[in-house]
Amino acid sequence: MPPTPASPRIEQSLSHRPLVTGLVCAEGRDPDQVAFDEALVSFFVEAARLLGVPKSVAAIYGVCFANAEPLTFSEIQQRLSISAGSVSQGLRVLREVGAVKASDSPTDRRERFQPDLELRKLVAHWLEERLQKQLEMGGNQLREIARVIPGGRSAAGKELRGRLKALQSWHDKSRALLPLTRAFLKLT
Repeated sequence: MPPTPASPRIEQSLSHRPLVTGLVCAEGRDPDQVAFDEALVSFFVEAARLLGVPKSVAAIYGVCFANAEPLTFSEIQQRLSISAGSVSQGLRVLREVGAVKASDSPTDRRERFQPDLELRKLVAHWLEERLQKQLEMGGNQLREIARVIPGGRSAAGKELRGRLKALQSWHDKSRALLPLTRAFLKLT
C-alpha cells in the first residue's frame, strides 16, 4: 500500500529541505507526522554528520524529538528503518550522553524515551568525550610530526617548521579555550 501524501501545507514547508530518505517508516502512519519525523530526522542526521555521530543515533534522537509523547523501544523501531540492535545501541549512547531520558509508564511496565532538551549537557559531554580526546591526540601527533619535518636547514625546511609552529599555536589556543567553555556551560 503506497503511503498517503502529507498535507500540502506540510509538503510546501518542507520542500526546500533535503530529506534523508529511507530512515523513517511511513506504513500505516499519519502522513503529516511522517513528514515531521522525516524533517527532524534529516535535521539531526545532518548535524550528527558534522560531529561524527552515527546516522542511526541521530535518527533515534530525531524521532524521539518529533513525537510529543515518550516512545517505547518498539515504537522507535516501528518508526525507523533500522535494526533492533541499532535501536538498542543508539538508545544506550543517547542515554550515556544525556540526550534522552527514560521513564516508566504508569499504565504498563515498558520504558519510554523522550529527548532531554538541555543543550548544555550535550555540549558538555561532547567537549569531554570528543574534543578533549581529540586535543590530546592532536598534541601527540604534532610532536611526532615535528620529528619528521623534511628539508633540514633549507628554506623549505624553515617554511615547514613555521607552518607547524602555526599549527601548534592553533592547537594551544584550542586547548586554552576548553576550560573557559566548560566554565561557561556550568554557569548557564
